[in-house]
Amino acid sequence: MYRYLSISIFYIFLFTPLVLNGTNFSIPNYSSIKKDYKITLSEDYSYEIEINQVTTIYDKKGLSHASYHFIIDQFTNLDNFDLKVIDPIKEKTIKKIKAKDLQERDLITSGNIYQDLTLKQFNLQSTSFPVRVEMKLKLRKSGNFYFPSWRPQNFYHQKVEQARLEVNYPKSLGIRYKTQQFEGVFDDNSMGDHQSLVWTINNLAPVPEDTEETDLTKIILAPEKFGMDGFEARMDTWKNFGLWFYQLNKGRTKLPEGFKQELQEMVNGTDSSIEKIQILYTYLQKNYRYVSIQLGLGGWRPMESEEVLSKKYGDCKGLTLFMQAMLSEIGISSDYTLVKAGENATFDEDFPSNQFNHAILRVRTGDKKYWLECTSSHLPAGFLGSFTRNRKVLVITPEGGEVDQTPTYSDPEFNTTVVNSSILLQQNGNAEIKGTLLQKGFPAETTVMKTYDKKKDEINNLFNGQIGGNGLIINSLSLDKQIEWQDIQTQINFSGMVQRYYKSTGKRVFIPISWHTWEPNMEKSTELYIEEVNIRKHRSLNAESIPPSLSITEDNYELKMEIIIDDENISIKKHIQFTDTDRLSDEEQDELLTALNKKIQGELVFTKQ
Repeated sequence: MYRYLSISIFYIFLFTPLVLNGTNFSIPNYSSIKKDYKITLSEDYSYEIEINQVTTIYDKKGLSHASYHFIIDQFTNLDNFDLKVIDPIKEKTIKKIKAKDLQERDLITSGNIYQDLTLKQFNLQSTSFPVRVEMKLKLRKSGNFYFPSWRPQNFYHQKVEQARLEVNYPKSLGIRYKTQQFEGVFDDNSMGDHQSLVWTINNLAPVPEDTEETDLTKIILAPEKFGMDGFEARMDTWKNFGLWFYQLNKGRTKLPEGFKQELQEMVNGTDSSIEKIQILYTYLQKNYRYVSIQLGLGGWRPMESEEVLSKKYGDCKGLTLFMQAMLSEIGISSDYTLVKAGENATFDEDFPSNQFNHAILRVRTGDKKYWLECTSSHLPAGFLGSFTRNRKVLVITPEGGEVDQTPTYSDPEFNTTVVNSSILLQQNGNAEIKGTLLQKGFPAETTVMKTYDKKKDEINNLFNGQIGGNGLIINSLSLDKQIEWQDIQTQINFSGMVQRYYKSTGKRVFIPISWHTWEPNMEKSTELYIEEVNIRKHRSLNAESIPPSLSITEDNYELKMEIIIDDENISIKKHIQFTDTDRLSDEEQDELLTALNKKIQGELVFTKQ
């Protein structure tokens, strides 16, 4: 009786209906969870995290839902870990895990030299379901610079039976919070000098993988006053937050007198500030390498500039501070800047908190400001790559933090692709081809990154697909790079053979309007594509069906296409410019591309003489 009841409950949990606009969808449910999460902040800025969590797995796809990972550093101690793996049908304990039983490894990856981070982990392995995992955990943090965000759902396809977050703190230190999509119960209790905040949510339905981050329930915490390793400050405003970083970096930009003289000699005879910046930036790129170093105040305090100079390497913080020190020595002002790097990076300007993972440099000359990515070995001076373009940043000044914006690079010159090719048709349907692929700005950055440290054969294989798609065999290829102030360009010169380029019957020849495979980046605000193809006929042909020339202007793109035919040659010219496509949804971007491709695809039909 008990066994059958348990199995019935298992199948009830496995699929949970979700009703949207009157339509019932069944979302696979791989696990359910009950968890109690408690944070207790002390007067000395340390805090404890206590977690009591019960996860029931119903399917092998949910095995990772009961896996746990903890990062231990100089500010974090694992005080207790107790885990049980239980067969919920027989209520039999299968395995017990203590802290000493956890797998452990140093978080050292390629490019890391120093890192005081240790990963402790438990990975569930089970062949029978359902299985229940009961876990109790206690972590102690010695500083409150950072509070983890709280999510009731740890994974997609996970049902939340109940989740509770409790935060206790001294009123003298204060904690700020921000909720996202929270529809549970909130309690705010005052107990003398202490405050208690409690959030509780029940019966939260599982969500699929395509759920947007902004649609998930989340609570974000941040301190008002914080301390770390003896450094104390406030985080209630960006100005105060920035003051702490300024004090953290203060006194770490000293350079030896001999090296100061070298810097002056490097720029001797150069009056232009831009040229001076270029000289020192190029020196940095050629003589210093980027490594990941996660030591010192949780990885936030940079290496001293003298250490970077002597060791010839540094992380983003150390290299940025070192570049700042060099520029200061030749009379150019700059500001250390924090940024959330990567794709789809968000920045909540209304909630001062630690939202950063990278450092860059803002340079000021007169009323102009420029930006330097000090970890890059290939970007031009004054140009930020895709990693940090078009986002809010926190500039660290002597007066405190200042929110600024990195360039959008919305001008087409930063997003241009130009293809020129000459094609000679052969009798067998193949075609000889010779051409150039010119890229400016971000397309060029992608090419430089893809070809970095690649051998000639690897580069040929890479561009076989990019230039011509299926059928292209490259016989020769060369890559030219031009990297100057705020400008990066690449030109690929190629020749080869396109197999089955055109189709031929007894009476007709069918030649494609488009042969080059172009994949626009719709996440950029603008993009320009220019293509000119000159096709030399292999025999006398009479035009039978030729698409008309086009000149179309829509909300998000402009298209011009012209086809010119004479006795010996066919010329096809295209000019496509996208505008504001980054504001479109994924579905709208797909629809735009589909509509555009219909206009530029097709064939030229000729009759044989």
